Amino acid sequence: MSSSLTPNQLSITPASEDGPPGTPLQLSVLGPMSARHDGRELPLGPPRRRALLALLLIRLGRVVPTELLIEELWGEEPPRQAVATLQSHVSHLRRALQPASGLDRPIVLRHRAPGYVLELAPEQLDTCRFERLVAEGRRLLEHREPLAARDRFAAALTLWRGSPYAEFDGHPPLSDESSRLEHVRLTAVESCAEARLALGEAQEVAAGLDREVRRHPARERLVGHLMTALSRLGRQAEALEVYERTRVHLNEEFGVGTAAELRRVRTAILRQEPGTGGPPAGPRPGRPEPAGPALGAPVIGMATAHDGDGAREPDARAAQEPERPAAAEASGGTVLAAAAPDEPFAADRGDDAPQDGTRSAGSGGAGSAAAEGAQADDPTAAPGPARRPVTITATSRSTTADSGESARPTQDAKAQEYDTSTEASGPVCGGPGAQSPFTGRSEELQRLTAAATSALAGHGHVAGVLGPAGVGKTRLLLELVPALETAGAGEDGTGQEGAGLEVIWSHCFLGEGVPPYWVWTQILRRLSTTRPDAFRAAAKPFGTLLAPLMPERAPRPGGLAPESDWGQARFLTHDAVCEVLLALAAQRPLVLLMEDLHWADAASLDLLRLLSTRSQGHPLGIVLTAREHEIESDATLRRMLSEVLRGPRTETLRLGGLSRRAVAALVVAQAGPGVDARVVEVLHRRSEGNPYFVMQLLSLLGDARSLRRPDAVDVLLTRVPTGVREALHQRFAALPETVLRVLRLCAVIGTEVDTDLLERTATEDEPVTAALESAIRAGLLGEDPHHPERLHFTHALVMETLIDELTREDRQRLHARVAEGISTRTLGQVADEEIERIAHHAWHAKGALPTEETLPLLLRAAEQAEQQLAYEQVETWLRRAVHLVGLLPPGDPSAVSLNQRLHIQLGQVLAITRGYGHAEAQTALARGRALSSATRSPEDPSVLWALCAAYIVTGRYDDSRQFSGLLRNLADRTGHPVAVLGAAYGEGIVLHIRGQLRQALTPLEHGVAMADEYAGEGHSLARTFQHDPRVSCRSYDTFTHWLMGDRKTATARRRELLRLTEYDSRPSDRSFALYVDAVVAAWEGDARTARSSGAEGVRVADEHGLLYWKAMLGVLEGWGRTHSGQEDGLTLMHSSLAELRNSRTHLRRPLHLGLLGQAQHRTGRTEDAKTTFHALLAAVGQSDEPVYLHPELPATRLLHDLLGRGAAEAVAAG
Repeated sequence: MSSSLTPNQLSITPASEDGPPGTPLQLSVLGPMSARHDGRELPLGPPRRRALLALLLIRLGRVVPTELLIEELWGEEPPRQAVATLQSHVSHLRRALQPASGLDRPIVLRHRAPGYVLELAPEQLDTCRFERLVAEGRRLLEHREPLAARDRFAAALTLWRGSPYAEFDGHPPLSDESSRLEHVRLTAVESCAEARLALGEAQEVAAGLDREVRRHPARERLVGHLMTALSRLGRQAEALEVYERTRVHLNEEFGVGTAAELRRVRTAILRQEPGTGGPPAGPRPGRPEPAGPALGAPVIGMATAHDGDGAREPDARAAQEPERPAAAEASGGTVLAAAAPDEPFAADRGDDAPQDGTRSAGSGGAGSAAAEGAQADDPTAAPGPARRPVTITATSRSTTADSGESARPTQDAKAQEYDTSTEASGPVCGGPGAQSPFTGRSEELQRLTAAATSALAGHGHVAGVLGPAGVGKTRLLLELVPALETAGAGEDGTGQEGAGLEVIWSHCFLGEGVPPYWVWTQILRRLSTTRPDAFRAAAKPFGTLLAPLMPERAPRPGGLAPESDWGQARFLTHDAVCEVLLALAAQRPLVLLMEDLHWADAASLDLLRLLSTRSQGHPLGIVLTAREHEIESDATLRRMLSEVLRGPRTETLRLGGLSRRAVAALVVAQAGPGVDARVVEVLHRRSEGNPYFVMQLLSLLGDARSLRRPDAVDVLLTRVPTGVREALHQRFAALPETVLRVLRLCAVIGTEVDTDLLERTATEDEPVTAALESAIRAGLLGEDPHHPERLHFTHALVMETLIDELTREDRQRLHARVAEGISTRTLGQVADEEIERIAHHAWHAKGALPTEETLPLLLRAAEQAEQQLAYEQVETWLRRAVHLVGLLPPGDPSAVSLNQRLHIQLGQVLAITRGYGHAEAQTALARGRALSSATRSPEDPSVLWALCAAYIVTGRYDDSRQFSGLLRNLADRTGHPVAVLGAAYGEGIVLHIRGQLRQALTPLEHGVAMADEYAGEGHSLARTFQHDPRVSCRSYDTFTHWLMGDRKTATARRRELLRLTEYDSRPSDRSFALYVDAVVAAWEGDARTARSSGAEGVRVADEHGLLYWKAMLGVLEGWGRTHSGQEDGLTLMHSSLAELRNSRTHLRRPLHLGLLGQAQHRTGRTEDAKTTFHALLAAVGQSDEPVYLHPELPATRLLHDLLGRGAAEAVAAG
């Protein structure tokens, strides 16, 4: 029912249709944020601008002060001109929303002192409509009009397309508003269920609430409605199982029992009261059925008397139970009182709340156990089948949260460690989840099951499950329980009470107030509750020896004096505990699940060591979990646990990260099939297979279906989930500050840490050796066995979290130290492999290093990247250099000339990667030329040629001749090779396009000859000419010869192009050569060559970020695919043409349209082909490109057949 918006997502989606007629503007935030006006989307701009709009939306109609907007938009790092930047964003938003204002309507975004206000009618915002519908539904429900109420709630929930403002999680006001709206949604879900139950729609309620209850187990009102619906459908056992699951969750998470209202629903189900029995008859029209256990009563209503649910613990135990934390209500764990203000829910959490924590895992799960237990109290309960039970008793949870681990399935960080099964929470998107997401641990589960079930055969066994936080230790134990149930059921078919296996679950906690032996106290108290008579008999011989573990057994005043020998008294206590546990195990086998032993006190570990020895030959098994890195960092803990786990009947399981295949299975369980393999690879690499980290990374995208978004990889790579960050912060807090300082320096150095560089970079007060040893023991750094001088972070997320903790000044200072360390290590002569590394640190040092020192490093990195044909890296370094030039002192004489050179280089790189027609490429080149005029520098022929090419590519052929003329004049004066070649090539292309083929051959042939001559003389012109001129000039020379009927020369030129670019050529040259080959192949009807050359060119262009050539070649590959009978060919052609259109590339557009028309006709889409050919004629007429109607072209002949010869002749004549 609910979906979540992924971070950084702002897709435009259709506005809701339930606004009033004539509403000019509709804004939607319940899901992907969008704005629509007159049926079309309004562009809202980049993330910061969208955040501004969102901040104004949550205060609709109210003035938001400028200072507050700046603070909320940029936090502690506002831009230098914050007010001006804010005004710029406001101006762009006004422009985007201007169509909604119009000439006759006021501006919707207005300045009003002291800030800005967004003036819209509430009905124009979907959240306002949503809340209005919910309020109306609540009022109708109060007046007992369930049918109308249901319709209101359904209409409201239809508006909810996902979590509101989810992409703005870095802005607290928007996160708070999102939480508030989520609470309103849950209230609507609860109230809608109540209305549906009143109308007899139990089936719909059961189907709709199951997932909500699993996601929000503390919403007891939801739970009550689901239980009632299930009971009405005859699924009482499932209803009781839901209750038991909720009770265990509340007990372990908050240390409280269920509310009296929910217990009343359970009692009504057990007693089969009216309204809770089997499937009811369909409701009569207009006669709603009762919504709860009794006629006319709400599903969860007033508090009632204690219903006898479970045995209570001694009063001493009840007194220790913590109250439910207030934070529970603010974090989604809302108790009933918050669900409906008009219903006086009792928050009774006193003695009538069950505290035993016991549940059964029989055949029917928890619900079956509850039903069995009810038979003794309720003679009307139907008897269930007798079978051998496995009783699982779970301890009450402390409210102290573990950074990544908790006792049972919850919604805290620990829950994410293991809870990846649909049984626990269901797929995030409600999609496919057929394969169990408990994956990658089958072997470990088999070994653990074999060890634990040996207790049934009377062989005491100890198993230890070790691993880092979040790796899945608790999840493995949860899977162990049903395996023990199966083993217990198969061992003895008597079904007698007392036969079978009892599992006791206990936990260690971190905190100053936790008493010694607490992990054992929980076990003994559970046994005293589940087997009171047997426990009393077993403990009686030992008198007060159990008092250190159970204070309620301490001697009364005047009793026996304590033992004077403390050591002997402690041993006797341990021995007494062992005797009691072994006596109880002899009556009914026991398995103790003891979690988080890394937090155990020394006395508890000493007792464990004794019991592990004494249990040999007894039906008592022990399974313990601990974090291995914490064991390694504590010598006493390491020694004691090693003694426990080194005996003859012991098993040690060390859990590592899940395999890539297992992570893929988790992804399929969450999002269904079809997620890109790169997304899975990133998830696996970023998480190192840690299930908790995997689930936290998935949470970044909100709705798991967003894993299919094209930017999913970027989201996963650039953000650290909040849960992971908090878990790591707790681990960092346990380390000394000196260790953390060294770790932060390691994080700035990078994923791999060179210890030599670290030593050079660290200061005297940063003890590198000792700090690294501590970090390795803590599991934060790992060693490379093949390179002892290198260390690496165990998770990239650890490194990123450490960096995020640094202030901007500290981060810059550390980067400067690292850059200096690399330089000093190489004695100032930076090796090639270090160039990019030192430039990276120098750039991030920014203010900590002088700009004059940083700029040469960036330029050298750009030069090296260009030599390596890494154009995207070249662009990055040049952009950074341009930014730094702007920081040079105004009077610096080198600033203008350097700025000119950088803009020219940047424009040339953009022309290669995105095409000459790309607006930013033209802007950069024009800026470079303007700066040349300012410095009175002579005309740069490479700039003139780039601008000439830009005009040609964008279809401005006559204007391009201005630059080719300048190039010709420059060539005549200076003989500069670029000028000579640019003039010939530019003039030849325009003459070719105009259809003057014979005249075009003269400059084109001259260009080919000169390019070959310059190459023979050793000229390297590829960088300034953007292509090897031998390739560029041969391209149109090939086309011209072919159209003139000289196929022999055209074929020779094709072969020359492929031979010139086969080895050691620039990717752009190879792409150009393959394009020419594919075009001529298409003209000749050679689909196989067109497809193969197009595909190879697409691959080359894609590998090197050449978007322009990738689109060009995609057209040819698509043509070849279509003519080879592949259905996806047309799709590829359409997407490629759209990319060319976006890059403002008009060059050869009629040629591409002709190929598309052929492909459409080939697939039987004759009408589409006619439409395409009309577009071809329009393009030819608009830009005067008659060559593309040449009679030799196959597309021209097909055009004549479909549209008639007169249509083409009219365009050619005009």
